[in-house]
Amino acid sequence: MKQLSLFLLSLFISTAVLSQDKNQINGLISEGVKLHDAGKFEEALGKYKEALKLDPDNSTANYEIAYTLFSSKSDKDAIPYLNKIIEGNATNKGGAYDMLGSIYDNQGKTDKAIEYYKLGIKAQPEYQGLYFNLAITYSRQGKNEEALQCLTKSLQLNPKHASSHRLYGLINMADSGNKICALLGYCNFLILEPNSQRSVKAYQDVTSILSSGTTKKDGVTNITINHNAAEKDPDLGAASLALSISSLSPEMAGLTGADQLELQLKTIFGIVGELSEKKKEKDFFWSFYADYFYKLSKSEFMPLIARIISFSSNQEEKKKWITEHEQLLTDYSVWEAANSHN
Repeated sequence: MKQLSLFLLSLFISTAVLSQDKNQINGLISEGVKLHDAGKFEEALGKYKEALKLDPDNSTANYEIAYTLFSSKSDKDAIPYLNKIIEGNATNKGGAYDMLGSIYDNQGKTDKAIEYYKLGIKAQPEYQGLYFNLAITYSRQGKNEEALQCLTKSLQLNPKHASSHRLYGLINMADSGNKICALLGYCNFLILEPNSQRSVKAYQDVTSILSSGTTKKDGVTNITINHNAAEKDPDLGAASLALSISSLSPEMAGLTGADQLELQLKTIFGIVGELSEKKKEKDFFWSFYADYFYKLSKSEFMPLIARIISFSSNQEEKKKWITEHEQLLTDYSVWEAANSHN
């Protein structure tokens, strides 16, 4: 009985010590994260190293020290810590592979970057960042089809990832047959990120796309037929015609600014959505973008959406309008939560 009591006491003391160490490690990591966020990288590294002295295999501490080294341009120094995570049985392997891919991409070792992104996807297929960063690498190589395939998965995993919408728009913008795809990608990006430096360029592309449906010569307006779109998909060609139809509406003459944009986008979203409804088999564009914006076109929120999308132009006017329609913004947030992408 005495031996049993001594064993239980020893077990209790060991458990208490382990719990104390764990709390201390977590506290050091939390302090390190705060220092990193404050830009105090050297001090953050000190905290992480203290945590690793207590538990060299702690995957969180290894990841955070690697991230701080990566952020402070010490890419090579980060690699051993990431490899330690990969070699173990950690739950943050996806993040480790993702950072390694970014490191090798930054070093110009593109093939090795792709290799690590793919290894990460195999190890943790639900880690969204791997698909997005692999898409960036592919797009830099001019492999746009491969990049779009990765973005499809990235957006399916996280429909609110603004950068994926933006890259989808950028890649499709470069193909004259995919302007309608670019438009919807950019619109989704601008809804999520309406007020940034990236938003300015995205909205410029939106206005460029909206004006591409017609040409004027000798005072006569002509409709532009996008043969490239029609060759890829007849419905895509028909959807591209929505660009022309939206700008030729008689109602446009009496409108200016955001009201004109609202009518154009509502017309385009509606036509594209009606085409999608008739399709028996849908690829990513139709099921993800076309169907979502069709629902939006039939809602009461198009006046708000037009102002959010165009927020980077004449911000004070847009801000004033949105402030005056706060309830509409609140109602839209509720609608958005219930009507996410398929």
